[in-house]
Formats: sequence, C-alpha cells, structure tokens
Amino acid sequence: MPHAVFSSDLDPNGPTPLYLQVGHHISGLIGKDSRFMDRLPSEAELCQMYGVSRITVRQALSYLAERDVVVRQHGRGTFVGALHRPGRQQTIHSFFEILAGKGLSPEMTLLDYRMRQPPEEVAKALSLKDDALFIRRGYRSEQGPLGVTEVFYPASLARMVTPELAGRTTSTSILQDIFKFRISHADVFIGLSRASQDVAEWLKVDTGTALMRIKRVTTCVGQGACEYSRLLVTEGTADFRITAEGEMLSEGAL
Repeated sequence: MPHAVFSSDLDPNGPTPLYLQVGHHISGLIGKDSRFMDRLPSEAELCQMYGVSRITVRQALSYLAERDVVVRQHGRGTFVGALHRPGRQQTIHSFFEILAGKGLSPEMTLLDYRMRQPPEEVAKALSLKDDALFIRRGYRSEQGPLGVTEVFYPASLARMVTPELAGRTTSTSILQDIFKFRISHADVFIGLSRASQDVAEWLKVDTGTALMRIKRVTTCVGQGACEYSRLLVTEGTADFRITAEGEMLSEGAL
C-alpha cells in the first residue's frame, strides 16, 4: 500500500486538530473510494495512508463512530455505518416538505443564483463539460436557521429557471412541475462536510464547522442525471435514515 498517500490533504499546522482533519477526510471517501465502501482499512493501514500516529487514527475513528458514520466492532474492524451507505430513492422530497411535515413553517431564502463552473464531482455526476446553474437556498424558522441546500442544473435547463422562480419554488417542484420530468430514481449519500464561509454565515456557525451533508443525484426518465443537490445541516438538527427500499426519511425533531 502506498505510504502516506493522503498526507498532502492534511495541514499539521492548521487550526483544525489533526484527528478531525483525518475524520473529515475519511468521511469524504466513504461511498466514493473502493477502499471505503463497506469496511474501512485497518488502523495500521490508515496510519500508513495518512502518515499519522495510531492515537490520531483512533481519535478520528472514535469521532466518526460517535456520529454513526462508522461502526467499530472489536476484533473485526471498522465498518461504514448503515446511514452512510449509498441509498436509492424511487421518489424525492424537498427539504421544505420535510420541515413542513415536522409541523414547522419554514421560510426559504434565495442566497445565490448564478452560472458557474461545477466542481469536478458535480460535472462527473451530471456529465457536464460547460458551466452549470448553481442555486443556494437558506431555510429558517422562528427558532433560527435550519439548513442550506445547494443545487446544480445543466446549462440546457437554466433558461427555464429565473431567479424569481428559484426563490419561491423548491428544486423538487422545479423538476416535476416546471421541467415536467418524471423521476426515475435518486441516489443518496450521507456524510460529513465542513461549512464554507457563506454557509457558515447563514447557519450562524464558525467556518469549518462539521455539518451533516446529504447529497442527492436525481435521474429523470429520458433525461439521465438531471440534478445534483446537497443539503447541509448542523449536527443534531435532524436525524435521517434510509429504508431497506432506499427511501430517505427524517427522524427526530428538527
């Protein structure tokens, strides 16, 4: 196995503790890297991959285990938690609908609307070669901010979504009611992410704060992958589970 293959992704002199950097990096690999799909590499292998001590690796794994990202089994190893394995939904629901279903009266605010170069992961998921329409929305209730959604659409669909429409209509409604697309399925991935400055300002947390990230790639009949979205919420804001049929449900109080 290559020595310290991920060491360049760490900043030993940065403000974030090294074990948190390792934990966040591992979370980002789950479901994407073939070595992190079901069972994680051993502690010794992780030490070698990251070029860190076993104490640091154990702290990182304990951090992830406390958040149900991984499950540690004595004598067997560390496994990806059930909530964080890829899931497939046959139907999709907007964050607004989930909040309303909890008896809340959420307010949706358009935070960003522009054409931009998509991140590599988004471009790959949507088979994009050019810019994509990017929409960021913030959600709040009387109790304060609840979450942020970020959505990418192919440029070919951008002309159908005005800023006014994006500010008052959920992404789910845009797909089904505006585009008139039929949903084939949506692949859902749950993990951890760090708050960017823009997201942190809305959620009223520090930049770099750990967030629960729920990523969804929606495939429409006759269109292929037509939407890439991610929901960002602070840890403890909501609990999610994926049913045996692959449907994502919200549990607990928001």
